[in-house]
Amino acid sequence: MERAPPTPFEIQEMDPLQKEFYIKMHPHLPSPYFLTKDPMNRLISLSKEQLDQICRYLGLYDLYQEIKHVVKTNIFQSLKIALSQKELQFLEICRHESNPVLLPTMHIGAWDLKKESLDKALYERGKTRLRGALSSSYGTLFPFIPANFSPPEQKPSKEIIDTLLKQVETVLSRAL
Repeated sequence: MERAPPTPFEIQEMDPLQKEFYIKMHPHLPSPYFLTKDPMNRLISLSKEQLDQICRYLGLYDLYQEIKHVVKTNIFQSLKIALSQKELQFLEICRHESNPVLLPTMHIGAWDLKKESLDKALYERGKTRLRGALSSSYGTLFPFIPANFSPPEQKPSKEIIDTLLKQVETVLSRAL
């Protein structure tokens, strides 16, 4: 299986000679400068770690929906330990935004209180939200976005995509 082409961020990190050689050897790859104007174009300049962080913050939208119904204090205490101060502040932002995109429940009431399981759940939820947001512009962005962010098989409705795009913009402007 062939590896996905490097993102513009990875190309920027190459040595000048290596970058020039790579570009000359791969003329078929589209240039990010010729992309159609889209709010998601900002994502192509981000590293994998930054995309993972975006997913984590997007997952906080689902976490907020769940913790509204939690009554166990040990879950709240564990969340305070597992989440960073900035993530706890972002939960406050989630409180003030409407979230009509409801995914199946995370079952936070049955959480094993381990940071690793919460991290995985937040990442997977956020990845689902980011994939939905990217579904509207994936046709032009696919050479630049890692394959694990390809859109879902069933494309969400325009209203849901618009909401997800707004959530991605909120994360990009307030969390990163």
